[in-house]
Amino acid sequence: MKVLIPLVLTLGIATPAGALEAIGQIGANLDGEELNWQVLRQDDGSAMVQITDIGPLTMIDLHALGDGSISIGLIFHGKPSGDTPPAGLTIDMRPDRGVLAGAVWESEEEPPQMSIDVLDLEDEGRIQASFATTLCRRDALDDCRDIEGRIDTSFGAGP
Repeated sequence: MKVLIPLVLTLGIATPAGALEAIGQIGANLDGEELNWQVLRQDDGSAMVQITDIGPLTMIDLHALGDGSISIGLIFHGKPSGDTPPAGLTIDMRPDRGVLAGAVWESEEEPPQMSIDVLDLEDEGRIQASFATTLCRRDALDDCRDIEGRIDTSFGAGP
């Protein structure tokens, strides 16, 4: 997942603003600070969302820009469902407005929690979910903050 982030962000930066469409949002409260990001799709249909099936696993990677950037990775055993929590979940965030600058906060130490209200992989696809975790700075692991938020986005499949 971390290898895809620079590619996705580079595409978003290089594309004219008129060619991007918001297909969803992620909002969160980081120790009292409200942060918001948008999941974007380009005119060609490519989106800041990737769904990959590898054998018995399905991985969903969401990337969004706004108050810095955020990446959320979900791994499901078998067919993903809103009734089954993800088997794996990671959250990485750069809250600084400079997309490629600033500290990286990640959920490496403590597993994030997620409650999925809607998960639909048909047609354009959609996820609505809430999450909570403690994020720690990658460069200062003793600097950790609580975050809780909400995802509401389509997966952007289709033109």
